[in-house]
Amino acid sequence: MLRNSQPQNDLSSKPDQSDHAFERIALDEIHPEFLDTLDQATVPTVTGVKKIIFLILAAMFFVLGVLGVALPVLPTTPFLLLTSYFLIRTSPRLNAALLKSPVLGQVLKEWQQDGGVRLSVKIQAISIVILVVTATLLLSPLSILLKCLLVLLAGIGIVVVIRLPGLI
Repeated sequence: MLRNSQPQNDLSSKPDQSDHAFERIALDEIHPEFLDTLDQATVPTVTGVKKIIFLILAAMFFVLGVLGVALPVLPTTPFLLLTSYFLIRTSPRLNAALLKSPVLGQVLKEWQQDGGVRLSVKIQAISIVILVVTATLLLSPLSILLKCLLVLLAGIGIVVVIRLPGLI
């Protein structure tokens, strides 16, 4: 037999709040310290020339983050975190849109909620880097200097992935 020690919430009596409840559930999954930064009173928005500079930096880091999804040598998460940092200070609405993105938002939410990267994601990232770099080295007519540079950059990328805080 089930005990009803907790009061039951009647969701049917509040039909217009269902959309807000969904957004609130999604925000509750984000790390509490990050939620504090979403409060506009906590993080002052910038204006004037500084706002233009911050928007340009956000756009630049966003492009690098998107490229990092496709290119295994470029890390995605640090660039998206920087994008979010600058968007919170210039346009919280754009930052919220970034967090809701099905592809890029998940990376940010996992990082902000848990403060790290799952081991399976690290293994997948390192495997992709090794496969793509090996295929490039074997199949491309690059000069030896460019191949050495590619191996160096791939090595740096792998070290960055390994050093990211891990989750169990």
